[in-house]
This record gives sequence, C-alpha cells and structure tokens, in this order.
Amino acid sequence: MKKLFFILPLLISFTYGQPGGRQGRPETRGFLDKPEPTVQILPSAQTKIRVFYLYRIPYDILVFERKNGVFRSDVRILAEVLQDKNFITRDFKDVTLTVDDFDKTESKTDFLQGFITFELSPGHYNLRGLVTDLNSEREIRIHPVEIHGIADFEKGIYKPIVISANNVCNGKTLPKIVNHGGGIPYSSKDYRIVIPLADTTVKSITVELRNNDNEPVTRTVTEAYNTQIGISSCDNNLYIDKNNDVQVTRNFVIRNFSKKLNEGHLLLTIKKENSDEEIDFPLAVKWLNKPFSLRNPEFAIEMLRYIDSDSTVSALLDADEEEYPEELHNYWKKFDPSPETSYNELMTEFYERVDYAALEFRGITRKNGLRTDRGKIYIKYGKPDKVDRYSNSNGYMVETWIYSKPEKKFIFVDKRGTGNFVLVEG
Repeated sequence: MKKLFFILPLLISFTYGQPGGRQGRPETRGFLDKPEPTVQILPSAQTKIRVFYLYRIPYDILVFERKNGVFRSDVRILAEVLQDKNFITRDFKDVTLTVDDFDKTESKTDFLQGFITFELSPGHYNLRGLVTDLNSEREIRIHPVEIHGIADFEKGIYKPIVISANNVCNGKTLPKIVNHGGGIPYSSKDYRIVIPLADTTVKSITVELRNNDNEPVTRTVTEAYNTQIGISSCDNNLYIDKNNDVQVTRNFVIRNFSKKLNEGHLLLTIKKENSDEEIDFPLAVKWLNKPFSLRNPEFAIEMLRYIDSDSTVSALLDADEEEYPEELHNYWKKFDPSPETSYNELMTEFYERVDYAALEFRGITRKNGLRTDRGKIYIKYGKPDKVDRYSNSNGYMVETWIYSKPEKKFIFVDKRGTGNFVLVEG
C-alpha cells in the first residue's frame, strides 16, 4: 500500500493525461549525426537485382528559410555504390520541403523520406549516402550499408520488409514501410514482416525468431501472396506497391510477434518447405525515442526517489551492477498498463519527464533542472493543464501550474530573476 501511495500520482496523471499531456512537449532524445538508411533488394526482370535505397532525415538537422509565408528547406540526397572500394554508380535526388509551422522545423520526429533505386548485377556492394542542405551547404553523411546480393539471389529468399498498418497512398490502400534502418521499433504497436521469395510455388516457410539471448520462437507461416513488389512515396511516407519492373515474388507475412520483443537483437532464420537450406537475417529492435535518463540504469534507478522511498531505491541499488537493467524492468513491470507487451508506457512516460525536467528548468544559472521545484513537480505530475505567468506586487515573476486530474495547484516564484522558480504554495 505504501508503494502505491508513491506511484499513484504518476499513474493518475499518465492515465488522464493521454494524449493531451504530451502536447507541446519538445522531444529530448539524441539524434544520430548520420541518418540510417533502409536498403531493400529484389530481383528485377533482367536477372539483376534492384536495390531500393530508402532515406529518412529528421527535420531538425535541416535549415529552413521563410519564403512566401512558409518555411522551406532545399535538400540533395546522394547515394553511390562501390564494389571493393571501386566506384560503380551514383544517383541523387533534389527535394524541396515546405512546412507551415515553425515548430516543425525543429522536430526530431518528423522526417523527410524517399528512395533512390539502382539496377545491379548480383554481388557484394557498399552503399554510401550524403545529405546536402542546399540552404546552408552543410553536408551530413548517412550511415554506410553493406549489401550481399549474391546470397539473396542464389537462395531466392530476399531481405524482409518491416511494415505497419495499411494506409491510403495515391488512392490505394497499401502497407506502410517502417523505414528505420530495416529495424523493428520497440513499442507496444503491432508490426509485420514481409518475406519475398523467388519461388512462387512455395506453400509455407518455417521461421525462427531469436530475440537477444532468449529461447527462439519457431513458426510455420502459410499466409502469402504473389505480386511484383515495388515502393511508392506519398505524404512523406513509403509504401509497398506494385512495380512492373521486378519479378513476381511469393511474399510471406509474419504477424503478431512484435509486441513481445525486447530492445536489442533479433535474428530471423528462414527455411523453405521441404528444404534444409536456411538463411539468417540479423535485425534490430530499436527504441527510437529512448529517454536519455534510461540509458544509464544506475541513474534511472536513482531517479525513482522522486516517486518512491529511499529504502526502495537503496534495495534496488544493492543488486550487482550488471543486474540493474533487470531490477529496473521488474520494478516497473508491477505498474505496467499493458502487461501483455514488453514495452512499458508508464516507465517511458516517467523518464521522458525526467529528461524534460533536466533540460527545461535549468534557468540562466544552468542549474540541474532535476533539483528545481518545478522539475520535481513536473516529474511527479507531468505537464500541467494550465500555466499562468505574471509579475506580482513585488515585481517577481510567478508561475501557477494547475492540474485537473488530480486537482492540484502549485505556485512558483522567481525571486532572483534567474529562472529558478521556488515553490511557495502547493
């Protein structure tokens, strides 16, 4: 009962604060200075391989200029193919991106997406990418990718495609491609995998999924359809579509597996019916917006002092250091609003608050925002439903935070003009 007393304010504010409690909250995750592409290989109609190079560039690394009432960014994406360090070919795409809202220009969760295609002979290649911001002439290198076209081509099993729910694209309902470097997002959402095979007569395949060091899960998959897989782009998203320039493939679909995956490695092993030959595809389960404060398990446990007792935190820290991630997971599992999934929304919400408080409540003295009164209240109750800011009769700046569920009011005063607001009521 005592522990529930500590966790209850967080649970209540999480429950009643969705989704409105996150509106207007800046993302605080780090950004990879080299965006990571997704590369898909399929057999073309000319006994070659068609390589789809899918890029995904966060808005916040681009420079936008205000023109004619909108914010505009001009970008060039260059991709080149090398074999044994020798140049083979290159192509580029110039894109003009416009947004109406200035806040979008600083977004880490909105992306410029598209693709470039190459027609190659089966072989081993390296793909390199370069983003040029034409407004600032700044260049940003994309993570290089190594591809092995020979193995895929000879075995007739091609790289899996990670997809999410269907959406309408150009008037057609199509599966949306999860363009995260070929990985699967760590979340409570359902994702699917499409596995293209060259042999269109195959009735079933056996798949084995091994997530980190856990016991593998083996399935026989029969759901499949035949088509010429291609890629379409609309509304800054990418979709599986039909492409008449590639061979027809038998495309098997794996469903209902992603919710139980843990962050880390995923090895997908595929074997066709009546065959002992198998092929491995190493994938990654990626926590795309993982809070900074969760990346150090010891620090993450220390942060529990804001919502739980010192004795609870000390007991967790008494474990061996290598056991901290498991201890932290077990602590939050008791309060998991979706225990049927591996992803814990309540834990994520808490550490997003920690990140936000650390950065946003530092004031001009750059004091650690976690030690401020506003930071402590924010961590416990989240984003207030209403904030009033004004000067009082003494000339001090005052902030009043109002919450509706639970009903709370907190008044903070900045007596020194440094941005460090001290709690005076609440």
